Amino acid sequence: MVFANLLVLQEAALDSITGDLHPNVDIPTLVILCTGTLIKAVLFIICRSRNTSASRVLAMDQRNDCITNLVALGGAYIGHRFWKYADPIGATLVSGFIIITWLMTVREQVPLLVGKTASPQLINRIVNVAISHDERIKHLDTVYVYHFGANFLVELHVVMDREITLCEAHDVSETLQAKLEQLSFVERAFVHCDYQFDGDEHV
Repeated sequence: MVFANLLVLQEAALDSITGDLHPNVDIPTLVILCTGTLIKAVLFIICRSRNTSASRVLAMDQRNDCITNLVALGGAYIGHRFWKYADPIGATLVSGFIIITWLMTVREQVPLLVGKTASPQLINRIVNVAISHDERIKHLDTVYVYHFGANFLVELHVVMDREITLCEAHDVSETLQAKLEQLSFVERAFVHCDYQFDGDEHV
């Protein structure tokens, strides 16, 4: 997306320098752009009404398309009727807007995709849920909370008495896992049981 718009910026600059500008807005073009913009506006409203990370990205895309269509149409119309340089100026504004918007989106989303760790406040909340879950949990050995898309993946290693039965250990860890997954910011939780406090999750 960014590179495509960089090419548009290059073309707009070259056309402005050479003076090779022939913007043309006929009735079919006008109808297509207006219809497309109207459809995009309806899709924006629909996507905006759903509160998910995917729908927010789609809503942003529809909004960007509406803005770029209107600016492109305005620039081409003014360039065709009044001042030919309005078309490349409109193209520059549209491309610059799209580049900045997508760079901001990348900056926001990449840390979520590469497993950025949760804030200390969220980790403390997970710890509090775990240590207050059942008195048979003696210690928390390791706690990992990191992004898994928009939400978090939680890995807990809990230490219980070596004398409790397998059935008890299973029930405690499974109910803790279910409790953690009920938190709005947790996508998935894994609870591992151990009988010693050694900091090694692979033992």
